[in-house]
Amino acid sequence: MRRLAVTMVAAMMLAAAPARAETLRLEGVFAAGAREASLLPTIGVDPFRGPQGDELAMAIERRLAKAGDDGVPHAQLITPSLRPDGLLTGRTDVGVSDVPYTEGRSRCVEKDKDGKCVKRQTYSVDCLRRSVSLRADLSMARHDDGRIVYAVTKARSDDDSACEDGGILQSVDSMLHSMTESIAQEVRLDLAPHREHYTIRVREDRDGLSPDLAARFRAAVRLTKHDQPAACAAFDSIGEADPDHGPTLFNRALCAEQAGRYREAADLYARARVFGAKFGGDVTRGLTRAVSLAEGEQDVRRMAATLTASRGMR
Repeated sequence: MRRLAVTMVAAMMLAAAPARAETLRLEGVFAAGAREASLLPTIGVDPFRGPQGDELAMAIERRLAKAGDDGVPHAQLITPSLRPDGLLTGRTDVGVSDVPYTEGRSRCVEKDKDGKCVKRQTYSVDCLRRSVSLRADLSMARHDDGRIVYAVTKARSDDDSACEDGGILQSVDSMLHSMTESIAQEVRLDLAPHREHYTIRVREDRDGLSPDLAARFRAAVRLTKHDQPAACAAFDSIGEADPDHGPTLFNRALCAEQAGRYREAADLYARARVFGAKFGGDVTRGLTRAVSLAEGEQDVRRMAATLTASRGMR
């Protein structure tokens, strides 16, 4: 469930609003999907067994090696021979299927004096449909006691087709490369926290507010374009006057999230779910973000303390 939540967080970044829409700009550190594994001081990646195993292991290593580029503390990546606190192992399996088939075509074989086709002929062309799949069973054991702190199966599949009269069939290697990189990025999100810059659209519906509050709400929405702190203060003021207005609750939750008050944001999102049922999907995503951001903030402090203690022991 935890890894599912982080996958949702990653996916929700794709739902960022258009540049001209009324949005809030946010930034925060999201917790790793496998928090226990991510808090180990050092981790290593063993070569994986199976086809595409070496390629996947190296792709994961590359991403974990760059995990600190965003300034977020994370486990140190070391070679397996140095006995890391957690060692990632795995096995991969690849499936490839090429299935021939035919497609129908038609062509003009006779035209009248005006160039209009008056007779067509049907024929068939040979085609090939290629299906490729990649499965990776991964686990991480803690060095101290051998306990499994991360276990997951990642799977990807893709297909392509082409016919003799057009199209170029993707190579198996190129399809596997794309799937390998996709899995590696997902594992990186599982094993290390990450910083995100994102935008979320505010709610603009004023239904249910008194005329005076509706006018203030509309002005607050406009303020998001050039003075977001003032907009958030205005939403809070409106919320004091009408504490059960769903869109106001949602916007106040966004403001709390922007300010790093994640527990408050979660509480406001929960209330917005009650009083703004029609935008439940946005509320669910907000709650997921608030929880992951709160955990990310906590994990950053814990990892920073761990790394500081580790340096002091050297």
